[in-house]
Amino acid sequence: MRRLLFVLLLFAAALWGKSPVKFSETIPYSGKPLMLLFDSQTCPYCEKMKKELESDPVLHAEAQKFDIYRIPRDDHRRYTILGNPTTTQNLQMLYKVKVTPYVVLLSSKGEKIWQLPGYVKPEVLARIMAFVEGVDKGTYKKEEWRAYLKKHGII
Repeated sequence: MRRLLFVLLLFAAALWGKSPVKFSETIPYSGKPLMLLFDSQTCPYCEKMKKELESDPVLHAEAQKFDIYRIPRDDHRRYTILGNPTTTQNLQMLYKVKVTPYVVLLSSKGEKIWQLPGYVKPEVLARIMAFVEGVDKGTYKKEEWRAYLKKHGII
């Protein structure tokens, strides 16, 4: 029995142990929706959200359907996102980033579908990510977000 429990724990660690959050100055097309997670070194809720993307089973499963990249607000870097050159400052102005964490969810083609300023609970973030994935695949229409959130008990 102990051996089985140990094997299950190892499996769970392997499954959820790798963080879905990446960092790169070049973010290519991959066919997946994209999450940009603006964070800061001094933001405890940024760390909490990144850990939940890794450890919460429902959120982690949804995160696997996305390419998730952190954008450090503290750094002034040059990026190439889906073939477009930009900078940290330009991204913050484009998405009106004023707080951290700040999540921008894009379709696989780079169309902005959702923005979330501040910390979001894992169950809510997972539902919103599922909606964005559905919009990307044509299951939902972007304009149906209010009905979707109501149906899933978020509003």
